Amino acid sequence: MHSGLPRAIGIYIFSTLHGEKYTPWYVGKTNAKAGFRGEVFQTHKLNHYINASQRKRGGAPIIHLIAKVEPERGNYCRASARSGREIDELETVMIGMALRANPHVQNSKKTWFNKNCVVPGIMGAPLAGRPSEAVSTLRHVLDF
Repeated sequence: MHSGLPRAIGIYIFSTLHGEKYTPWYVGKTNAKAGFRGEVFQTHKLNHYINASQRKRGGAPIIHLIAKVEPERGNYCRASARSGREIDELETVMIGMALRANPHVQNSKKTWFNKNCVVPGIMGAPLAGRPSEAVSTLRHVLDF
């Protein structure tokens, strides 16, 4: 544990580990004065953690903390309106990434777009057959 990390703000991800494979189950954020310690250990947040570990029996429950760091000094950031907007945007992106890795992520907010948007061969239902040249080049552009 790094000094200051419990009061830091940022994103946290509850996941399970099976061998070398991580499965994300919940993505959350905190921009509260109490930081990660005050957010992650709330009863309803711990329930996400417990549910995740029970869904994949035998997997080790894991929490990843992604703390916001002050670029100039390297200190962990504290709560602020500006940091809150940045953390909110990052949470949205991370929820989309978690959904790509596990469509059963337990988040209820910020999932509608990722679950319902379809860009054939990129997002949504997989393509049947071989992707077109346009899809292949777009995949290359997006590095996946």
